[in-house]
Amino acid sequence: MKLKFKDLALMENLSNITQTVIRRFLVISLIIALIVSQAQAQESDRPSSGAMMIDVPIRVLSLGLSVVSTAFFVVALPFTLTSGSTGEAWETLVEEPFEFTFFRPLGQFDDWKTEESTENEES
Repeated sequence: MKLKFKDLALMENLSNITQTVIRRFLVISLIIALIVSQAQAQESDRPSSGAMMIDVPIRVLSLGLSVVSTAFFVVALPFTLTSGSTGEAWETLVEEPFEFTFFRPLGQFDDWKTEESTENEES
Protein backbone atom coordinates (compact mmCIF):
# COMPACT_ATOMS: atom_id res chain seq x y z
CA MET A 1 0.00 0.00 0.00
CA LYS A 2 1.52 3.26 -1.14
CA LEU A 3 0.92 6.49 0.71
CA LYS A 4 -0.32 9.32 -1.38
CA PHE A 5 0.95 12.88 -1.13
CA LYS A 6 -2.21 13.90 0.77
CA ASP A 7 -1.66 11.14 3.31
CA LEU A 8 1.96 12.20 3.87
CA ALA A 9 0.94 15.83 4.31
CA LEU A 10 -1.74 14.77 6.80
CA MET A 11 0.79 12.72 8.78
CA GLU A 12 3.25 15.63 8.87
CA ASN A 13 0.45 17.92 10.00
CA LEU A 14 -0.51 15.50 12.78
CA SER A 15 3.14 15.24 13.80
CA ASN A 16 3.44 19.04 14.00
CA ILE A 17 0.23 19.27 16.01
CA THR A 18 1.46 16.57 18.39
CA GLN A 19 4.79 18.34 18.87
CA THR A 20 2.99 21.63 19.54
CA VAL A 21 0.71 20.02 22.11
CA ILE A 22 3.66 18.36 23.85
CA ARG A 23 5.61 21.65 23.94
CA ARG A 24 2.66 23.54 25.36
CA PHE A 25 2.09 20.84 27.96
CA LEU A 26 5.73 21.03 29.04
CA VAL A 27 5.67 24.83 29.25
CA ILE A 28 2.46 24.80 31.30
CA SER A 29 3.88 22.08 33.57
CA LEU A 30 7.04 24.11 34.16
CA ILE A 31 5.04 27.22 34.98
CA ILE A 32 2.85 25.32 37.43
CA ALA A 33 5.91 23.72 39.06
CA LEU A 34 7.56 27.12 39.51
CA ILE A 35 4.42 28.63 41.01
CA VAL A 36 3.96 25.74 43.43
CA SER A 37 7.61 25.77 44.52
CA GLN A 38 7.48 29.53 45.05
CA ALA A 39 4.33 29.21 47.14
CA GLN A 40 5.99 26.54 49.27
CA ALA A 41 9.07 28.71 49.72
CA GLN A 42 6.96 31.63 50.90
CA GLU A 43 5.28 29.48 53.54
CA SER A 44 8.60 28.84 55.27
CA ASP A 45 9.16 31.20 58.22
CA ARG A 46 12.72 30.05 58.76
CA PRO A 47 15.44 32.04 56.94
CA SER A 48 17.91 30.18 54.75
CA SER A 49 21.43 29.34 55.89
CA GLY A 50 22.78 31.76 53.28
CA ALA A 51 20.77 34.60 54.77
CA MET A 52 22.08 33.70 58.22
CA MET A 53 25.68 33.68 56.99
CA ILE A 54 25.25 37.07 55.34
CA ASP A 55 23.66 38.42 58.51
CA VAL A 56 26.81 37.97 60.62
CA PRO A 57 28.93 40.66 58.88
CA ILE A 58 25.85 42.84 58.54
CA ARG A 59 25.42 42.74 62.32
CA VAL A 60 29.04 43.81 62.81
CA LEU A 61 28.51 46.76 60.46
CA SER A 62 25.20 47.47 62.14
CA LEU A 63 26.91 47.62 65.52
CA GLY A 64 29.37 50.20 64.21
CA LEU A 65 26.57 52.22 62.65
CA SER A 66 24.63 52.04 65.92
CA VAL A 67 27.57 53.62 67.74
CA VAL A 68 27.89 56.31 65.05
CA SER A 69 24.17 57.09 65.13
CA THR A 70 24.30 57.35 68.93
CA ALA A 71 27.12 59.88 68.55
CA PHE A 72 24.94 61.82 66.10
CA PHE A 73 22.16 61.79 68.69
CA VAL A 74 24.49 63.25 71.31
CA VAL A 75 25.58 65.98 68.89
CA ALA A 76 21.98 66.73 67.92
CA LEU A 77 20.69 66.64 71.51
CA PRO A 78 20.80 70.41 72.13
CA PHE A 79 18.79 71.01 68.96
CA THR A 80 16.25 68.28 69.70
CA LEU A 81 15.76 69.57 73.24
CA THR A 82 14.88 73.03 71.98
CA SER A 83 12.55 71.71 69.28
CA GLY A 84 10.88 69.12 71.50
CA SER A 85 11.74 66.19 69.25
CA THR A 86 14.11 64.38 71.58
CA GLY A 87 11.90 61.29 71.80
CA GLU A 88 11.69 60.90 68.02
CA ALA A 89 15.44 61.44 67.63
CA TRP A 90 16.17 58.90 70.39
CA GLU A 91 13.92 56.32 68.74
CA THR A 92 15.33 56.87 65.25
CA LEU A 93 19.03 57.31 66.05
CA VAL A 94 19.48 55.02 69.06
CA GLU A 95 16.65 52.51 69.58
CA GLU A 96 16.04 51.36 66.00
CA PRO A 97 19.72 50.70 65.13
CA PHE A 98 20.30 48.78 68.37
CA GLU A 99 17.08 46.78 67.91
CA PHE A 100 18.15 45.95 64.36
CA THR A 101 21.55 44.81 65.63
CA PHE A 102 20.64 42.87 68.77
CA PHE A 103 16.94 41.94 68.79
CA ARG A 104 16.28 40.95 65.17
CA PRO A 105 16.14 37.19 64.45
CA LEU A 106 19.25 35.90 62.67
CA GLY A 107 18.87 36.02 58.89
CA GLN A 108 15.59 37.92 58.91
CA PHE A 109 15.81 41.33 57.29
CA ASP A 110 12.36 42.29 56.01
CA ASP A 111 9.44 42.10 58.40
CA TRP A 112 11.16 41.55 61.72
CA LYS A 113 9.79 44.74 63.25
CA THR A 114 6.19 44.37 62.06
CA GLU A 115 6.02 40.70 63.15
CA GLU A 116 7.33 41.61 66.59
CA SER A 117 4.84 44.45 67.00
CA THR A 118 1.89 42.26 65.93
CA GLU A 119 2.93 39.59 68.44
CA ASN A 120 3.04 42.22 71.20
CA GLU A 121 -0.40 43.52 70.21
CA GLU A 122 -1.92 40.02 70.31
CA SER A 123 -0.71 39.26 73.85
